[in-house]
Amino acid sequence: MQVIPIEAGPVATIGYLVIDKKSKKGAIIDAPLESTTYFDSLITENKIKVEAIILTHTHWDHVADLAKLKRLTGAKVYVHQQDEHRLTEPMNHTVIPLPFNIESVEDYKLITHDDEIKIGNLSFKVVHTPGHTEGGICLIEYHHKIIFAGDTIFNESIGRVDLPGGSMETLLNSIKTVLMNLPDNFKIFSGHGPATTIGWERSRNPFLN
Repeated sequence: MQVIPIEAGPVATIGYLVIDKKSKKGAIIDAPLESTTYFDSLITENKIKVEAIILTHTHWDHVADLAKLKRLTGAKVYVHQQDEHRLTEPMNHTVIPLPFNIESVEDYKLITHDDEIKIGNLSFKVVHTPGHTEGGICLIEYHHKIIFAGDTIFNESIGRVDLPGGSMETLLNSIKTVLMNLPDNFKIFSGHGPATTIGWERSRNPFLN
């Protein structure tokens, strides 16, 4: 399993190209603004067939290039059922006016808690972790001990809760009851900032102590 982060857009959002080296199949996790060129280059360089674009949540900075990446790869788009409204009407849910247009996407597959998405030899467990958004999820690849957390948790921080659908109580409950039940050596790749681990956050994250 190879994980390649791509940081792009005005708020340094990170999307990920995840590659199963054996099958040469891959997935894109989140679609930041201005990330398509980077993904395209990496897909071509590694000769990867991207089968899925999985969204951890649908705030504009994580979906701005979704339509472009879907056209580029022909991949299925996966989104939690409680977050789909921001895909079909993205410009109506940005909170602040944006100086660019986000293209809507209406062809996608709804996912929910405990679903499993298989890409080659990789298996991603969907865990619903609301609090940053209503339908925020994390993806867990148990064999490689990796979590893609979106904006649920960051290195020594947590996602914002002051936007529509956000709730501090809900987010902390998601982190404590879902993520903190995992072993310390699970690595966390977030939607912003450096990677971390469950163990590090368990002992160092000020929101959890």
